[in-house]
Amino acid sequence: MCSLLDEGRTPKNDGSGGYIIKYDPARNSFKQSMIVVVFTGMWLEAILHQIIVARHGGDEFKKYDFKSYREKLILLGVSSTEVLDKVDSFKATRKELVHEKVFFDNSEIKVAQQEAELAHQVMSSVSHALDI
Repeated sequence: MCSLLDEGRTPKNDGSGGYIIKYDPARNSFKQSMIVVVFTGMWLEAILHQIIVARHGGDEFKKYDFKSYREKLILLGVSSTEVLDKVDSFKATRKELVHEKVFFDNSEIKVAQQEAELAHQVMSSVSHALDI
């Protein structure tokens, strides 16, 4: 996704900073961004399941199975508000994408590539916070 994004933009000719973004009729960067978001959700669900079961057992996981990522991470000892806030934001984006609903959060229009970057940050932050 990142390489597609880089290929699709060139610096402005006048040296004023910023980029000119090429039109991508196949929307490849957008599609790859969506894949990043969905697979990050799958990874997060799987890793949280594995660690909760290993540390607290299957019965405890059943209590947390339908709780938020935030609650699961707190159970695992993650207290960083930065990590927890990123996970909350990621959850909202993933939910909108997976359930195929278009929402505008406070008149905010989301950009797929930015949301994919957030997904990447979630993976990195959670991996670091859980020391995996």
